[in-house]
Order: sequence, then structure tokens, then C-alpha cells
Amino acid sequence: MKKLALLIYLPVLLMSGELKTALLKAKRTNKPVMVYVKAEMCQYCDKMKDETLSDSSVQENMEGFIFVKTDKTSRDAKKYLPATRYTPTVYFISPKFKVVNTVKGYLPKEDFNLWIDDSKQKLGMNKKKPKKAHHVSSTKSDRWMYDMASAMDYASQTGKQIMVYLDKSNSKWSKKMRKKTLTNNRIIRALDNFVWVKLQKGGAEARAYGLNAKYAPTVFFMRADRSSLAKAEGYFTPGEFIQWIDYAKAQI
Repeated sequence: MKKLALLIYLPVLLMSGELKTALLKAKRTNKPVMVYVKAEMCQYCDKMKDETLSDSSVQENMEGFIFVKTDKTSRDAKKYLPATRYTPTVYFISPKFKVVNTVKGYLPKEDFNLWIDDSKQKLGMNKKKPKKAHHVSSTKSDRWMYDMASAMDYASQTGKQIMVYLDKSNSKWSKKMRKKTLTNNRIIRALDNFVWVKLQKGGAEARAYGLNAKYAPTVFFMRADRSSLAKAEGYFTPGEFIQWIDYAKAQI
């Protein structure tokens, strides 16, 4: 039996399952596949499912794809997909089993629709050129990402920089920075070309990426490859923080 190739060589299809069925159907019908990879106890998987994938505009835009859900730990996912570290992850796969786009982490409906449009363009489904991807900042929840891998991937593919905010839940200065400074309209506009990431000071994610800080809050400005632009330690008013943003931009 012929092996599937998705960017890596994969084993012969021996198992039954929804993912296998979807991939075989894709080949038979010459339709692309959209694979949604989730995990248990993943709050952003639920958020992605409930707020993004269930949205009517997204569902309409998904027409033409064979949509399938699979768990990160399932045997089929491990067999037929590239290694998936973060969830949620969505793979857009051609009928010839090539991954044309990988979306890591939660995205609101506006941004996810842009990824669908881009995938359609790469797959030859749309003649219309897709709009340039951007990070939607219409609400607080839409602005923040919560893992560095998602942020780096997103920044790399959209030409943005990264702002990492190290938070501390019991710090009054962290709370003041979130509530007063990072909600300021001038600050939001100034950070339009940055992917916002919020991590806990001293947390596993921050330690994994060497984002150590003496104070909370601390803000790291960096490029998509994690090279440093600036590091702002402590609480700043909007007027003070805008100077840090301007300095970081000057380093780009």
C-alpha cells in the first residue's frame, strides 16, 4: 500500500479512524483537508472550537475542505501528521498530502478566516489574492497569545514583532500595568505590529525560553526569531511605556 507523505514520510495506512478516512477521501475526491488537533484539558482548544470554528463566517469559509478533528495523543495523529507540540493546531493539507499551512494556538474568527483564505490561495481554490494577515485587537482576549511557539510562528508568517508581558497574578503593579497601560488606545495603536504574549513570571513557559526577570511586570520586545529589541522592567504609565515602544521600534 502506498505511503502518505505530509512533509515527512509516514507509515502505511493500516488503522481505521476518522483522520485516515479523511485523508483517503481527500485523495479520492481531490479535496484538501483541514485537521483540527486538540488535547484534553486545553482551554484554548475549547475556545477555538466554541468561538472560532463554530462561527458561521468561518464555517462558510471552510466549504471545500474536508474537516476532521483528532486528539494530539491519538495513534492516527502520531502516524499521519507532523509532530504536534502545541494545541490547538490546525493543519491545512492538500489532496497530495502536503501541509500548506500550520496554525498554532488560538485565533479569533477574523484572523482564522485570513488563514483559510491564504490556504485556499496556496491550494489554487481562490483566484482572489488574500488580504494580508494581521493580529486582530478588537477585544482584550483577541490581543493576547499564551505560548511562545504560537507567537513566534504567527509573527514569522505575518512579518510582526513580539511583545512578551511577564505577569504576576498577586502583583498590584502587574495588575495596574494590564488595566491602565496596556488598555490605553495610544499603546494599542503603537503595538499594532506586535504579537502580544502574556506569560507568568517564573512559569514553565517563561523559563523554557529564557525569559527571566527580577521584577513583575517586565516586558520583552523581540523579533520573530526571539532576538532582542528591548527589555522594560517594572510598571510604566502609558506616557512612559510609549517611549519604550518607540525605542524598540527603532531597533527593528
